[in-house]
Amino acid sequence: MAEKVIFDTDPGIDDALALLLLAASPEVDLRAITVTHGNTSQEKCLNNALKLVELGGIANVPIFRGASEPLVKELSVAEETHGDGGLGYAILPSSAVKPHDLLAHDAIINEIEKHPDEITLLCVGPMTNVALALLKRPSIARKVKRIISMGGAIHYPGNATPQSEYNVYCDPEAFDIVIRAGIDFTLVPLDVTYKCIFTKEHLARIDKARDEIKEFVTDSTRFYMEFHASHQDIHGCAINDPLAAALLIDSTLVTYRDYYVTIDLQSPVSKAKTIADHYGALKKAPNAKVAMEVDVERFMNLFITRMNALQ
Repeated sequence: MAEKVIFDTDPGIDDALALLLLAASPEVDLRAITVTHGNTSQEKCLNNALKLVELGGIANVPIFRGASEPLVKELSVAEETHGDGGLGYAILPSSAVKPHDLLAHDAIINEIEKHPDEITLLCVGPMTNVALALLKRPSIARKVKRIISMGGAIHYPGNATPQSEYNVYCDPEAFDIVIRAGIDFTLVPLDVTYKCIFTKEHLARIDKARDEIKEFVTDSTRFYMEFHASHQDIHGCAINDPLAAALLIDSTLVTYRDYYVTIDLQSPVSKAKTIADHYGALKKAPNAKVAMEVDVERFMNLFITRMNALQ
């Protein structure tokens, strides 16, 4: 039976690729897309989501407008990474799809209440929407099946500050609320996603998808690759969010370690850093299953195969 999933996202180039992967995956019953701020403004992210569901052939999935700013800190966007519109050089036609009137955090609450112990939250942006849902209805924490979150950096350097990963950096207080909520939590940090470098050679293998898909992947990742080359000396681009999505299809793509994970909310130097208690110094039970190794070739083969399936 397909897994019921709410996709919480801030599209975003790699978010868009993750959404296309979900669209190509019968293992996933995509119940809702909840949109937050992050890679660009919430309004632009929402507009991208409306266009992407049409591109992916899943225009029937309801889309909900979410938080436009973090709980505490000022808004951050990453348009230098994702382009002014959030999708690199890709230009998608206007969408006939409209967002649902319900706000994202209420949609999350309703779907979990309707399907207790069945909903997986796949979170690939700042955690504001999920935190707002938990603050409004704390009891849903006991009814979520699990959370898979692309976020954090354990040993790997940060990509927002020297020590913090961007999704956590955008709203560290929200991430702290969610990871302390007692929900089965899988963290997919930069330690594994930055091993998954999508190259021009990988792109060339996406040769059976319909033309609109090939054009979108080409134009969006070209911008992303240029950023990685100029800012990080990486030839290709890290497709972070698709790896988190791929775990819904094949959880064995990564190797996990159980850690008690906390978020630094205080230090001016390391605020928003994800801290794993490797040796149990805090005497706390693990609260996260953290992906620390990845089978890159198997993941890339899966991603490319599913892109080619989008006809």
